[in-house]
Amino acid sequence: MLLISVYTMAMKTILLTLFLTLINAPLHANEDCRKNNREAFLKINNSLYAEYSQLDSKQSVTEDKKAVWIEGDPKVNKALFVAHGFMGSPGEMMFLAQPFIKKGWTVVGFLIPGHGSTYKIANEFKNMRWIKEMKTQLNLVTDCFNEVRAVGFSTGGLLLHYYALTQPIPASLKSLHLVSPFFIQRFGGFFDRILGFFVNGIGVDKAYFFSHFRDLKVMTIDRKYYHQNIPVDSGLQVKELGQKVYNMKAQPQIKIPVQLFLSEGDMIVDTNSTKEVINRDYENVKLFWYKGEEPHHLMAPSVSRVSEDVQKLIFNF
Repeated sequence: MLLISVYTMAMKTILLTLFLTLINAPLHANEDCRKNNREAFLKINNSLYAEYSQLDSKQSVTEDKKAVWIEGDPKVNKALFVAHGFMGSPGEMMFLAQPFIKKGWTVVGFLIPGHGSTYKIANEFKNMRWIKEMKTQLNLVTDCFNEVRAVGFSTGGLLLHYYALTQPIPASLKSLHLVSPFFIQRFGGFFDRILGFFVNGIGVDKAYFFSHFRDLKVMTIDRKYYHQNIPVDSGLQVKELGQKVYNMKAQPQIKIPVQLFLSEGDMIVDTNSTKEVINRDYENVKLFWYKGEEPHHLMAPSVSRVSEDVQKLIFNF
């Protein structure tokens, strides 16, 4: 009887150990995936900064403008991917990320190649490079998490939309949140006006003083996140890609749900064209329309009265 009891206890211990091993295996696998892909993400961006230095040995990328991978709680296993706008950097998106960080989500901030340094560096990079890096780095995130949400502002929204048009949607990518995504310019174009009257590299302060272009204001306040000289050639790359995507069409409509945030006061984006494109290409779109003079940078507390509303709507989706 004693031998039977010892045998029974041993079998129970073995079965319990096997059960716990099987239960914890996915968690350990996800942890390994996140660790490896985080290292790959950082390596890609460190190589990008080195590339900047080869183009201009005197340039530098401050911490506020670098790509970020903020590791969350492994038990949460959810990630927020954010893509900034023209002349910006991941730092301008961190206000939207705050509630996700508090809840243990991993937050990944994509840096558009050429951004984060000088206007001369920005002008060296073409939109096809932006597209390539967006695909690679977003896939590093969707490969490792059970749930991923992607937020894109302006050019970042344009790049996310191009990704959705041209790539199979990963099962883990659950929603897109597009804040003032750029497709077609308003009023003949901000970039055209700068080209017509100024030259590449004009300071933001001077451009704001002479043009009174209110969507430059945020760059004079939140300086640490933005180029302080305007890279016109890079801006024209945004314009070219926006026109290209405007002429594309999803077949069939994309099923992933979308939140779309637009403002009547946006001086950069032709909002009617944006609504046309998004409703054309997605079957499940929720539009949030802000009347009055709310700016292009709807998510920036320094200039937008609705930034907290945008933050809550994305987080509570």
